[in-house]
Amino acid sequence: GVLVLQDFEALTPNLLARTVECVEGGGIVILLLRTVKSLKQVYTMAMDVHARYRTEGQGDVVPRFNERFILSLSNNANCLVCDDELNVLPGVTSAAVKSLEDKEANLSLIRKGDAGDVIVRNNKEIQELQDLKQSLEDTPHIGSLIALAKTMDQAQAVLTFLDAVSDFSFQSSKTIALTAARGRGKSAALGLCLAGAIHFQFGSIMVTAPEADNLVAVFDFCIRGLTALNYEEHRHYTIFYNTEKAGRESRKCIIGIQVFSGTESTSQQRRQMISYAKPHETGKFSQCEILAIDEAAAIPLPIVRNLTTSSKNRLTFMSSTVNGYEGTGRALALKLIKELRDSSDRQRIDNVKHAGSSIVGAQKKKGEFQVHEQRWKAEASAVTDAVEGGGSLVELALHTPIRYGTGDAVECWLNKLLCLDTSKEDDKLKGGTPSPERCQLYLVNRDALFSYHKLSETFLHKMMSLYSAAHYKNSPNDLQMLSDAPAHKVFVLLSPTAEEDDITLPDILAVVQIALEGKISRKQVEAQLMRGQRSAGDLIPWTISQQYGDSKFAQLSGARVVRVAVHPSVQNMGYGSRAIELIYRYYNGQIFSLNKSLDEDADERIISDDDGEDDANVIAPRKNAPPLLVPLEESRPERLDWIGTSFGLTSQLFNFWSKKLGLKLLYIRQTTNELTGE
Repeated sequence: GVLVLQDFEALTPNLLARTVECVEGGGIVILLLRTVKSLKQVYTMAMDVHARYRTEGQGDVVPRFNERFILSLSNNANCLVCDDELNVLPGVTSAAVKSLEDKEANLSLIRKGDAGDVIVRNNKEIQELQDLKQSLEDTPHIGSLIALAKTMDQAQAVLTFLDAVSDFSFQSSKTIALTAARGRGKSAALGLCLAGAIHFQFGSIMVTAPEADNLVAVFDFCIRGLTALNYEEHRHYTIFYNTEKAGRESRKCIIGIQVFSGTESTSQQRRQMISYAKPHETGKFSQCEILAIDEAAAIPLPIVRNLTTSSKNRLTFMSSTVNGYEGTGRALALKLIKELRDSSDRQRIDNVKHAGSSIVGAQKKKGEFQVHEQRWKAEASAVTDAVEGGGSLVELALHTPIRYGTGDAVECWLNKLLCLDTSKEDDKLKGGTPSPERCQLYLVNRDALFSYHKLSETFLHKMMSLYSAAHYKNSPNDLQMLSDAPAHKVFVLLSPTAEEDDITLPDILAVVQIALEGKISRKQVEAQLMRGQRSAGDLIPWTISQQYGDSKFAQLSGARVVRVAVHPSVQNMGYGSRAIELIYRYYNGQIFSLNKSLDEDADERIISDDDGEDDANVIAPRKNAPPLLVPLEESRPERLDWIGTSFGLTSQLFNFWSKKLGLKLLYIRQTTNELTGE
């Protein structure tokens, strides 16, 4: 297919990720720009989203994301830049031309595909998949479903699903968690599994996802699986479509499949139902035998936790995108699956203890020894059964892409540009765990952070990896806000050896992102409150003004702590508290030194003579990027009247902010947040 992105000013990272990842192998992504003589003109192009970043107190937007976006194209081997007359523009096209030449030279190594198929190389995995399909041809029903699998790991995932369906006894709950990057076929595997569950006579199956549109692939492959099992529409099953209308963007999609099994007599037929329900409609899931959750990372974590733990005799299938647009947060793997894994381990231990304690006998001499032998044998057998059965949690992962080839250059470019593939980052701390009191806080210069230099990119990916590990919901748009929003600042907590090592990048122990808020005129506040409106940004001033009817508070200058992300290896060890403590001291003027202060502001843009019109066709990172890390002693702080935060209320977070850091609670929302479920 061909994807054309025309209105560049309206483009956001979310739209970019959502659309580019839908293009299959062999497809083309085209970005159309208005009359632009040089790609460097895009560096300073005003984007539509910038209007949301401007506040009354902070209005100057620096489009750092645009510059990094254009610079990243130079490392995309499949990128070609042309003008409106299809003339190839210099700067970022040499790699693409060389890539085309290499592909033309290697055509003899590639097997020709059928019409409409993607051309792929013959490899060992394809042969293994063909051998598996042939070995299961005579296996009733299972072979028909495996024949629809496209990769070896997808076939193995479907087999694992079907094994769980065939052996489930309703005496205990079991969860199978399937994670993969986008385009690996997890929704298709889930759909084939549901078709297999219908064959094994499961009567009530509930399916949920953030929206019904997310289940198009699941129901599509469920119907394909039913067709492979010789089910016919209208004769054996009926399809139900959504009837709700949501304006011009409404889409007709399947929300249920009713299957009639048994004899041809209507009175003796048994009805089986696959139904969709929204995640928050918890009452509809109480009686289901199988619960399937697709795109679980895009559903608020408390809701997913409630769905997976609300029944003790249910089979739960859960699939989620760990990298890509739908799930750029790793909380599903780091929090929920960890909880399920710990619960499964505790259940195994309890089963082993119960197997041994249930054996009793004579407690004297040989009788006591025989009892111990029988207990050891029973416990060993319980351990073996637990290992072979997988316990109450089975984890699966898909790695081989289906939509495009392995190592696709466009996918790699998108993952690096939007910092989507953070799970591959090295999470191990090389400098150990120093005392929090010895660690120092640094202000990150965003001009250097988004300059696309090699070290800056490594540091940025480390930061985003911490964000993904610490927060359950991230969005590609957050990266653009971090780079362009004038009110936002980023601080990092580093070990005391950071200044001593000039060769390698230091370990990031914690990241603190703040947003400067306030300085809203009284006239603006009163006018907005009278109309029941509020401008974008300035979350705390507008909330306090609305709830207390006080227009004076919004005139004060403050800072809201947006995020505190601590490295997973050192959480709950005092590093987050140390970072916030240094923030307090910094804005109270206790750290800044006039003798060490720099002449430029930490986020002031520096343009060199090398960035002039003479090099308009050269697309390369700036040569004189400013220092990436600025000590707090050398950065002049803004004058603030208050420091606050907004968070989902839990006992742990309340104790952290209120009891440990001394913040006062001013407002509690009475309804659940739609995004976080808190």
